[in-house]
Amino acid sequence: MTTQNRRMFSTTDLMLMAVIAVVGSLLAVFVFNPLILVPFPVFLFLGPISWVGLSGLFLITPVLIGLLIQRPGVATVYGLVQGLLEMLFGNPSGPLSILYAGLEGLGVDLSLALFRWRANLPGALLAGAVGNLIVIVVYIPVFGLASAANFIVGGIVAVISGALLGGLPAWLIAQALHRTGVTAGLGRKPYEEIK
Repeated sequence: MTTQNRRMFSTTDLMLMAVIAVVGSLLAVFVFNPLILVPFPVFLFLGPISWVGLSGLFLITPVLIGLLIQRPGVATVYGLVQGLLEMLFGNPSGPLSILYAGLEGLGVDLSLALFRWRANLPGALLAGAVGNLIVIVVYIPVFGLASAANFIVGGIVAVISGALLGGLPAWLIAQALHRTGVTAGLGRKPYEEIK
């Protein structure tokens, strides 16, 4: 019974997921989607996949949920909920938003599993990197950009972007929330403090 309870999400977990999913889906649809289409000079060398440079931004909220709740499957469930909300808020990808956000969450869950869902920086960086890589590997052929160069270069950039623009900010936000005491009732493992 105890083991089963540890695997289930509490009402607090579900409420937190719902609140962050609303914020995350609004950011994704109305801020991140338009932002990645801006031709930033630093990413012009990527050509038609220049949007991959900022794609890690989409990983902030799934990684944050994984770091805060620290339970198996939380980021995947969260991703599916956020994807549904993105679709309802008018994401141009429509129903595919659910698939994309779910895949991001799955990558986050697989990565955090290696760290036993501890809220540490290496886990957050890996979660952002893997979550972003998985979805970019799906995006490239969907957008008709499949080529060896796009997969290799896009994959490398996706890993860097996911770690630095997704995992790192999520970890910093989790640390800030932990310091305020807001996260006292969440998670199972202690947070790694910034020294």
